Amino acid sequence: MKNILQNLQQLNFTQYESKAYMSLLKRGDVTGYELAKNSGIPASKIYQVLNKLIAKEVVIVVDSDPARYTPIPPNEVLNRFRNEYIHNLDSLSQSLDKIYKQQEFTDNYIWNITGREAILHRVNEFISQARQSIHLSVWDEEIEHIRTALTVADTQKVQLYIVHYGEEILGFGHEFRHGREHQIRQERGARRIALEVDEERVILGHFLEDGNCTAVWTTNKGLVLLAKDYIIHDIYTIRIAEKFGDAVNQIFESH
Repeated sequence: MKNILQNLQQLNFTQYESKAYMSLLKRGDVTGYELAKNSGIPASKIYQVLNKLIAKEVVIVVDSDPARYTPIPPNEVLNRFRNEYIHNLDSLSQSLDKIYKQQEFTDNYIWNITGREAILHRVNEFISQARQSIHLSVWDEEIEHIRTALTVADTQKVQLYIVHYGEEILGFGHEFRHGREHQIRQERGARRIALEVDEERVILGHFLEDGNCTAVWTTNKGLVLLAKDYIIHDIYTIRIAEKFGDAVNQIFESH
């Protein structure tokens, strides 16, 4: 109950408004006096609270002599709030993006991210923004957290080029198995992720075996293209190794 009241207050309900609506959901079609008794709201405050709830379109008056009050069903209320919230976000996104793009110097910034969850959230966000192409270098441990976003990108005809460290079968895009996971783990003591999207943005992450995770992202054109070239270079190396087999592997092992 306490969590529900707190969640309602995050939707811009006051504490009294939250209590009144919750009480009406349990027992609607009541007078203001009855609602005050049921909810524990002071009688001197109840009609002020009800008027605010009516203005928010979450309560309606069903009679006038005496006035009786009943709640609008939660699904209707929450769907309306959700649609309004999404509409406001979309409107803000367009407006703020126009302002942001005027600041060309921001392309030179490099942003830091700390923590595995935050890094993977940003990776999923970048993948969902892709419209043309994605170049990705990723390990099994991270792939499951971004598989859904990659699948959606694939269905939207985004070109996927994936250097993959591990045993998972992705089943979409152009997948290139690296095949030297064990050696790299021993050398680095860590996994890395590199994601380049539409030649517009890049994120580079570092996942240490002890759980410490850091990453950087940027829209700096030079760094974006450098990361893309790095992934393409890995793809070329993998394809050469597949074609020439042991001879190439011996070269890698000697360095």
